[in-house]
Amino acid sequence: MRDVPGWTLGGCVLLSINISELLPGNLSFPKDLVSRVLLTEIHSFSRRKAPRHLKEVAIVVHPSSSQTVDCFIREFRGQTAQRNVQPEPQDFKEPPVWQTSSQSQQPSASASIGPVLSPSLGIHQMQMGALTLEVSSGDITKESSDVIVNSSNPDFTLKSGVSKAILDGAGSAVEEECSQIVNSPGYQSSPMIRTSAGKLPGKNILHVVGQNDPAKINEMVLRVLNVCEENKFSSVSLPALGTGQGGASPSAVADAMVGAVVEFVRKKQPRFVRSVKILIFQTAMTTEFHRSMRSRQGQEVEEKSVFTKFKESVTSFFTGPGEERPNSGTSGLEEEFESIVFQLCADNNKAVSQAKRKILDLIVAEQAKRTIRDQYISELSPDDVDQLQALQRELTISLRLDKGLGGQEPSIQLEGLTRDVFTAEAAVRDILRRVERLENQRSKALLLVGRVEWQFCHSSGVMFPFDMYANLQLEEALEKKQSVRIKINDEMYRADVMLRRAVSENRRNEVELLRKDLKDDAALPPHWEDMKGALLKLFPVAAGSKEYDEVKTELTKTSLTPNIISIERVQNATLWQNYQLMKKQMEVKNKHTNNEKLLFHGTGAGSIDLINTKGFNRGYAGTNGAMFGNGSYFAVDPAYSVGYAKPDAKGHKRMYLTRVLAGDFTQGKAGMITPPSRGSGNAADLYDSVTDKTANPTMFVVFNDIQAYPEYLITFT
Repeated sequence: MRDVPGWTLGGCVLLSINISELLPGNLSFPKDLVSRVLLTEIHSFSRRKAPRHLKEVAIVVHPSSSQTVDCFIREFRGQTAQRNVQPEPQDFKEPPVWQTSSQSQQPSASASIGPVLSPSLGIHQMQMGALTLEVSSGDITKESSDVIVNSSNPDFTLKSGVSKAILDGAGSAVEEECSQIVNSPGYQSSPMIRTSAGKLPGKNILHVVGQNDPAKINEMVLRVLNVCEENKFSSVSLPALGTGQGGASPSAVADAMVGAVVEFVRKKQPRFVRSVKILIFQTAMTTEFHRSMRSRQGQEVEEKSVFTKFKESVTSFFTGPGEERPNSGTSGLEEEFESIVFQLCADNNKAVSQAKRKILDLIVAEQAKRTIRDQYISELSPDDVDQLQALQRELTISLRLDKGLGGQEPSIQLEGLTRDVFTAEAAVRDILRRVERLENQRSKALLLVGRVEWQFCHSSGVMFPFDMYANLQLEEALEKKQSVRIKINDEMYRADVMLRRAVSENRRNEVELLRKDLKDDAALPPHWEDMKGALLKLFPVAAGSKEYDEVKTELTKTSLTPNIISIERVQNATLWQNYQLMKKQMEVKNKHTNNEKLLFHGTGAGSIDLINTKGFNRGYAGTNGAMFGNGSYFAVDPAYSVGYAKPDAKGHKRMYLTRVLAGDFTQGKAGMITPPSRGSGNAADLYDSVTDKTANPTMFVVFNDIQAYPEYLITFT
């Protein structure tokens, strides 16, 4: 039996040969023996003879003989694991050397899951056959997909969180559709119903019963995708199911949802569904989905049949364990751009290596990396970040933004094609210079507020102050003796500062203007040290002094026992005068003097200089949470602020004892950018601050940067 394969192969001058399953049939030879002998002889022949003509040997097995297939598979794997194939020496007469595997060994584009690509900041895409999975943070109500998924309750009446946003955007007609379906005769309880999209840009809404069990979330996503395929929809957008009020683990939900898409592609081989988007409201959660997507890179799309497994075993047998197949090349790193594969062919390995080196040199020559370090990076607004995202979409660059909120120097890293990196660098610096101009304007406005106040007369006869930017516009117009456009009660006016009056642009309304000089209204505290003309200085408070003991008493009033390293008095003349001015305005407006509170604010070492110089910047709202509004947060209990006092390299933490003008306050909520109206009928009459609970507040949120003064900086461990 051993002679048959050797004789057959030795006399062959063809490029390929088929050998049928030998002997186990009529002659009843053991199947495992036949597979072992046949494969051993083929392997021995290929190493001993180094055949120049024969390139392919196919073993034909009758499809009904599954036991024989299993024997060959086991034998292929066993022999592959035991041998260590050494490369044979080659000369110029041998076939060309290929740097990559031959085309017949590469999976087709649809055979495996592609790498995770990030075409723009915060967007992650993955190709699964003909279907594209995309994960990004965004607003699902802005999607124009064929189907938008709304996670609801069993009655499909839920209006909170993302569900509320969807139903509010769709309009009342969609709510009526849901009600008609559920209340129609013969309706039986269902895990999902379908309605029109109403006023939303999409075409349909699939309302599904919300789940918080990852296994059930997986089933629900599969069911949604199957419904889309059955109805020939090409695109569907889903929220991160179960992560809101459901409270499910973001990591488990990511695995469940991404796993469902993979399973759908494998089992269904969809003909119609081409795009699946997962929109995530909490930006930080995209990390979990990105991790789950990356863990599936390179996985097979199609489920393997027994003959597919058999074919792979044959390939492994002849290529050997030392010959690796091409992989995605990600090595666990994030892919920013779609990969391009070079296939190199030459007469020998040396020529291939030279060509490869030349290509790499050319690629490196066309690549550039730039790091921009600028203090104003930390001041970038959400709109500025959107402009950075647009740059990444338009140019062949990778952009990484680090605002330096953890005490590190803020930076922006650019990497990509040289010409695009230079273009992006110029655009980024333009953005930073604009931010710098705005910050300088803000500083000028803050400085002026302590000296001059412009007011306008409301229809009720009460004089109201302008905001600090309008205040600056009016004062600069006075210096230049020019008129200026300003907004009063949401209406544009042309102000004549010389005549102290402003006329609406439709010329229907006219208001009186008043300029008030405040130079002597805000004296510095008598216990402050001489600043010798400086605008900012920090002075250590002597341990054991009355001032030191008063600060320590406030710090330890709730049984907190820190090891105090130092207490420093922050003396910033401009901030103090602006704060005192606002305090007097609040007393007049509220008709009482019970407006000021001593509260605490914990922070990291990297924020100290900014706070001492410019005060508390509400632009950082959301860095440590913004459950009650996008303002600056202050705690009643210093123990709460300790959690936000990030230690430096020495383990030192920092906290401010702060004067805060809480004034008249009310309940806060996420998304607020100003306190709500008091309901007096005057749109400008707002509460002064908001809190977590009005009955017994534990924290206060203010929305004006001069509404809090950082009086003492406490360093402790």
